[in-house]
Amino acid sequence: MSIINKIFKLFLVVCLLSATSCDNELTEINQNPNGVDPSQGNPSFLLTQVMVNTALDVGNKGYSGELSAFVQYTQKDSWGNNNYDWDGSGWNTYFDNLRSAKLALQRSQELGYTLHEAIAQILMAQNFVSLADYYGDVPYTDAIQADEDVILPTYDSQEAVYKGAIADFVAAAASISNNMGNLEAFGASQDIFFEGDAEKWMKYANSMALRYYMRLSEKDPSYSQAGVTATLAKPLISSVDEECALAYIGTSDGTSQPSNSSTGGASAFNRVKPCTTFTDRLRELDDPRASVWFAPVAIPIKVVPAADVPGGEDDVVVDGVRYINEETLAANGLKIYDKNTWKADRLAGLSLIDTSSTYVGLPVSYQGSEPYTYNLNPNPVQGGGNVHVSLMNDQFKEASGEFLKARVMSYAEVCFLKAEAALRGWGSDAEGNYNRGVQASLDTWGIGDEYADYIDNAEVAYNGTLAQIMEQKWIANFATASESYLDWRRTGLPDLQTGPFALSSVIPVRFQYPDEERNINEANYNAALSSLETTSHTNDVPGKYENDTPWSKPWILQGVTKPW
Repeated sequence: MSIINKIFKLFLVVCLLSATSCDNELTEINQNPNGVDPSQGNPSFLLTQVMVNTALDVGNKGYSGELSAFVQYTQKDSWGNNNYDWDGSGWNTYFDNLRSAKLALQRSQELGYTLHEAIAQILMAQNFVSLADYYGDVPYTDAIQADEDVILPTYDSQEAVYKGAIADFVAAAASISNNMGNLEAFGASQDIFFEGDAEKWMKYANSMALRYYMRLSEKDPSYSQAGVTATLAKPLISSVDEECALAYIGTSDGTSQPSNSSTGGASAFNRVKPCTTFTDRLRELDDPRASVWFAPVAIPIKVVPAADVPGGEDDVVVDGVRYINEETLAANGLKIYDKNTWKADRLAGLSLIDTSSTYVGLPVSYQGSEPYTYNLNPNPVQGGGNVHVSLMNDQFKEASGEFLKARVMSYAEVCFLKAEAALRGWGSDAEGNYNRGVQASLDTWGIGDEYADYIDNAEVAYNGTLAQIMEQKWIANFATASESYLDWRRTGLPDLQTGPFALSSVIPVRFQYPDEERNINEANYNAALSSLETTSHTNDVPGKYENDTPWSKPWILQGVTKPW
């Protein structure tokens, strides 16, 4: 069935299931008499809804959202946040997903649908563990207990949520494996992740378990090692065709590539720029993915001796190149961008000129306000263009396209997880898995034939270091910034630093709890706060709530040296 038909069915699902996502405390009096009775809910349609929302959350955080700025894939030159002034989001999305998944689980159990039950268990574990990833302690045992009407749930420890979710991934995979051949059908038009392929769901659950065992590698290495060793013996995602990546179909703002110009207007695309942290490294590695992700700068700048400026002028555009007399820089407070000195240069009050000939990005946290003036922009207005800074590749201007997907879990990620495990002595063939990860990423973006030349690059050829594995994983996870952020938080790799005008000298390590938790669920909220470890950066930003700040450390970072 075509993807358009799948989305048409999805819209029917959303319309039909409006009643199933209501808050637990709704009573008979305020139930919609025209809504679907939850006791009659179709688990297939419920699971479709959860899959869509789960994937869109990954995609929205991944391409042009704040986490993309956090891990320095992109920066916005207008109406954006490059200075790490963001408290996080997703709480309500995850709990909405959990309510629908919980109902799907109950209905599947009532109907005897083993595959649907396992999938509901996987999606519940995924949304719970996402909450723990970003916030720390969260409601878990008491959450979404409609039968008991728990209005003010207690918070479970981050450790309990991580290990409970991992146990659910393992159990769901085992259930599918043990019942293979006797499972009910899950229609391909409803199963938008794997089109009803139970074996792919089993591999996905095992791969998610591997991800989260590795998530605990620094905090609880003995637990992590035992889990990783056991999981590597199980079937995992083993090709690009088996990965979990949901294509955008572009029929509405919510189903389109983030920041596309088709539904969001031209400025939605134009204000997203590559970050120099990313463009610099891709240029140093001669990485072929740069041409897939970025557009060449419209008008490059060359700083040359006075005698070489055409027409004897100090600043002139000739044949699509802007020439500037190098002798005029100092008098105008200008300096050529240097990746090793630019932060000090900015703090000294200098403005920078990037003379890169092909891809020009925005430096991270370049200034306290929006950096639409960067690189001598001749049209320095909010929302205006900048011919001296690269745009993203034209494909990202579209609402949908061959390579435009919400990449929930890629084959490349699995390969890099296996390579890291082997490097730690928990698995085997670190080099082979590293190479397969690089190949998988190039295949994903349609340039697999560039692999042989790229892997021979002196800085790309496997050298047996964790830093190299994590760097290539960071590159491969472009457009999946959420996973890159959590990898950086776990390992401190790559060595990302804030810019000169960031709110703090270190990158935040968690999201702040939403206001309604502080205002309504106060006692349990305060108990959760007591589990956070304050740091020397906790109060870097005045006005945050006690130690509920992005710079307080949750359990997973307590007692470890990463990332700072």
